[in-house]
Amino acid sequence: MPKRVLVAVDGSAASLEAARMGVEAARISAGQVRAVYVADVQRLAHLPGYSSFPGIKEKLLELMEKEGRLAMGYVYHIAREAGVPCEVAVLRGDPAQELLRASDEWPAELIVLGRVGHSGLAKAILGSIAEKVVRRARVPVLLVPAKGSHPEAFSGSRSAST
Repeated sequence: MPKRVLVAVDGSAASLEAARMGVEAARISAGQVRAVYVADVQRLAHLPGYSSFPGIKEKLLELMEKEGRLAMGYVYHIAREAGVPCEVAVLRGDPAQELLRASDEWPAELIVLGRVGHSGLAKAILGSIAEKVVRRARVPVLLVPAKGSHPEAFSGSRSAST
C-alpha cells in the first residue's frame, strides 16, 4: 500500500471526493498525505481584458490562491480527523506539470485526483489535466469522479479503431 499519497485539489466536488479517498488510502497504509492546489496561471492569460487592466492579474491570482487555501484547509481538516499526517501546498503554473513535479519532488507513491469527465470536443479544446497526469506520472494515479456522477470508462491507451 502506498504510504505517500499526493492529492490534487481544485475545490471541485470531484477533487474533494478525491481528497477523502486519498486520506483514506493514507490512513489504511499508515501513511501521509500531501495536498496540492495549483493556481492555473495559463488559464488567466486567456481571459478577456487580462492584460488591459492594471492590477487584474494580481487580484485574480490572489482570489485563486484564496480558493486554494480554502481547499487545503478542507483536506487538512479531514486528514487530522483521520489521524493522517498532512502537509499542504498552493502552487502556481500549469496544473498537470506542477502536480507531476510535486509528485517527483516529494516523492509520492500514489497520485489521487478528481475527474471532471470532459469528453469529445470539450476535452480537445480544454485538454485534460487528469489525462496528462495519467500519461506522464511515474507512479500509479487514482482518478475519482464526483459523488453521484455517472462513471465513465477511462483508458490511457488508444482503441484499435483510432
